[in-house]
Amino acid sequence: MRGYAAISVLAFHACMLSWDMIAGGMAPVVVFFVLSGFLLARSLDRDPDAVTFVRHRMFRLLPAAIATVFLLTVLYQGFDFYVGFRPSFDPLNVILNALLIKSDINGVMWSLTVECVAVPVILISHALLRRHGTTPVWILVAVLAAISSWGPYVHLLGGFTNLGPLYAFIAGLLVQAGGTTLTDALRPSRLTTVAAAAFVVLVIVAVRKQTAITIAFETVCASVLVCLAAFGPMKAAALRPFDVEIARFYGRISYSFYLLHMIGLGIATHLLPLDQPPVIRAAILFLAGLLITTPAAWLMWRFIEVPFINLGRKRMAMRPA
Repeated sequence: MRGYAAISVLAFHACMLSWDMIAGGMAPVVVFFVLSGFLLARSLDRDPDAVTFVRHRMFRLLPAAIATVFLLTVLYQGFDFYVGFRPSFDPLNVILNALLIKSDINGVMWSLTVECVAVPVILISHALLRRHGTTPVWILVAVLAAISSWGPYVHLLGGFTNLGPLYAFIAGLLVQAGGTTLTDALRPSRLTTVAAAAFVVLVIVAVRKQTAITIAFETVCASVLVCLAAFGPMKAAALRPFDVEIARFYGRISYSFYLLHMIGLGIATHLLPLDQPPVIRAAILFLAGLLITTPAAWLMWRFIEVPFINLGRKRMAMRPA
């Protein structure tokens, strides 16, 4: 699912660079958030220690983010290359972007700022779940969903950051806690129908203007798909697309792919003649961006993500019992 989400983000932005769109690619980000909440809940089930959890998130998120900001800084200093609007490359702003406090150097990194905010929210939600069950967690979801259209909350962190879909992380946590309830209630013959319906609704709302209502639909649909993929029967036809090797490959490199895809699209925009009709221009940008971003993302995954993830695990293993 991460692989498909990463590719769809690239497709959204290739289209945005080709014609005016009311959709901004929020739906794939919501899918990422639900998936993260689900997987982080599993991690906390294995080890609920908050210090270990925070350390793991730091080793997971920061190295590739720092490398991306450093790369963009070098590209700007050497080639006057930047993504989107011209940002400030003053040392302080570079540091704030590298630490995911700001995201004006690489606008898509706003979602990582939200993921940092989600860390204490997930810890609190998981603690509530273990001590008091799902009811207080559902209340927290309801509160955050209710204020997801309130401007002062949505834009609390400034810049591109949007706190509207923050509750999607908690939705993923709830899927981990009780996802088998849905799959047990469905007959195998109904599973494909439910998965197809969730996917169709997700696509319909994804191409519309993103509001609190569309984000809510995206969260529900993503939660259903994650639930079916995690707990549904492995031989179900609806789940086969998730088990294709190319999708698994892009799932592995999805974080680096997400970080780097706007750089790939920017390079494609500079190198290719793009005076074709908008649809053809978008297709060319998508293919070129895919070809440029994929090897770069693999290199970052292989030589930055994996070593630091392993380092984080090694430090945890060395922690005194």
